Order: sequence, then structure tokens, then C-alpha cells
Amino acid sequence: MNIEDLKLFINLSETLSFSQTAKNLHVTQPAVTHTINKLEVELGFKLFNRTKRNVFLTKSGQFLHDNIQSLLLKLDLTIEGARTFEEKNFSSLLIGYTSTYYEIKHFPQLIKEFNKLYPSSRLYLENFDHNVLKQHLLSQQCDVIFPMQDSIINSADIQFIPLITGQFACIIPTNNKLASHHAVSISDLKHETIILFNSNICPPRQFKLQQFIKQACPDANYLYSDSVLLSHTLVKGGLDIAIMVDLASVNDANNFKVVPLTYPDHTPYIYGVAFLKTNHNPALKEFITCAKKNFI
Repeated sequence: MNIEDLKLFINLSETLSFSQTAKNLHVTQPAVTHTINKLEVELGFKLFNRTKRNVFLTKSGQFLHDNIQSLLLKLDLTIEGARTFEEKNFSSLLIGYTSTYYEIKHFPQLIKEFNKLYPSSRLYLENFDHNVLKQHLLSQQCDVIFPMQDSIINSADIQFIPLITGQFACIIPTNNKLASHHAVSISDLKHETIILFNSNICPPRQFKLQQFIKQACPDANYLYSDSVLLSHTLVKGGLDIAIMVDLASVNDANNFKVVPLTYPDHTPYIYGVAFLKTNHNPALKEFITCAKKNFI
């Protein structure tokens, strides 16, 4: 097994097409098949299930993909950093985020400002849910992440800096009568279709709220989502109401409204930037300074 074999596996995991991966990597399709077969023998488990028409990642293959991709990126960054080490002020940062609407809106300006002030530093982004980002931070696969505070409060090794606060809200299609409300109560949802996050990607307070809603609204219909963007896609498709923190959404959309959710826990939901206390990357302090200016 070598690095190029793993990179081929990552490419095939994303294309799910032996012919497309062969084209992308400028190799033959039999060479792709040979490499995957060799990897499966060396690893001792199947990476893909293959039919005449389709290619699917196995559960083991999916787990390997989710965890090896950032390691390969970190390796590339390390090699690149070593190659250019003679540059006096060179440094790089690997940044993890969850791809909320708020981040999509503010990250371009943050990156632009940081690169303008510190052109010798380089930024790289990875997008995962809160739990994976925390693991990547602790394993030093990421330099800095943008989490909800409650997802990292039990980690003494992590420094958290608050940026903004929010509250739980309902993301409601404009054609739903609740979209005109100033606030929505839990009881208002009892006959709705509600879009929740899968439990394995939820920060603790989101998970607690979802359990509360399911107990209070046993007759509601429930759909489950793996990401903020997917939840919004379902809302835009008319599949009713998603529950999330308001700062994960955007208030000026044409096809949905962000309406506060009345909920017994009124403690502000804090979003911020987190990094390891032992991280002495010279670019980190400057990046956090820029983040404080841009996330308002």
C-alpha cells in the first residue's frame, strides 16, 4: 500500500466510477481495478460493492474514506511546508467547518482579508460535521475549527473563543402558514413534517432539543438530514420545517423564513473558533484575529 494507491481510492470513492477515475488519474481502467483489489487484499476488507451498473462504498470503505482524506491532505501540507521551509514567514492552516449558510456567507471575506494581510500564509478547508471536526482537531489533522461551544466543552486540551450567539429556530417554507408567525412553539409543530439532524452529527444541545420535540409531538412526521445544506434543500423542496440554530441559516432567503422557536432553554447558543492549546502555528493568532473581525 502506498500514498498513490490511497489517493486513487479517494478519487474512486467520490466518482464511484472506475472509468471516470481512470480518466481523472490518467491511467487505464484495469489499473484502477488492480489497485483497488490490491488494497482490499492488503487491508483485509472490501472497500466497494460492485454490480454491473453501480459501484457502492461498503461501510468499512466509507469509514476509511471519511478518515483518510484529511490525513492525506495533512501529509501533502506537511511535505509542501517542508519543501518551502526556507521561506521566512511561510505557514499554513487547515481549517474545519460545517458549511452553514452563515459560514458560506462570511468565509470568502475572511479568507480574502487574511490572505491580504498575510500573503505568505496558506489556508486549506475541510468540511465535516461537528463530531468529526472535533476528532480531527484533537488528532491534529486540523489547526482550527468552527464549532458550536457545546460540542467541545468536555475537552480540556481545546481553547474556544466565542464569536457569535444564536437561538433555535424553525426553517419554514414560505407557503407554510407558520412562516408568517413571529415565533413558533413546540405545540405548533405537532402535526407538521419536521426535519431533524441524524443523531450522530448533532451537537449535544441540538440532540436534546430533538428528543424533546419527538416526545412532545409524537404524531408529527419526521425526516432526518446529514447536513445543514441538505436540511435547507428539503425545506426548499416543500418538505416542511427544519429545526436548527438560526445562525446556521440566512434570514433573507426568498423561499423560506427563519422563525424563532419557543423552547424552555433560553441559554444563548454560542458559535466560535477552537484550536488546541498546544498549537503554536504562527499563522493561527493572526487568523483568529481576522475571524473576530469578520464574524459579527
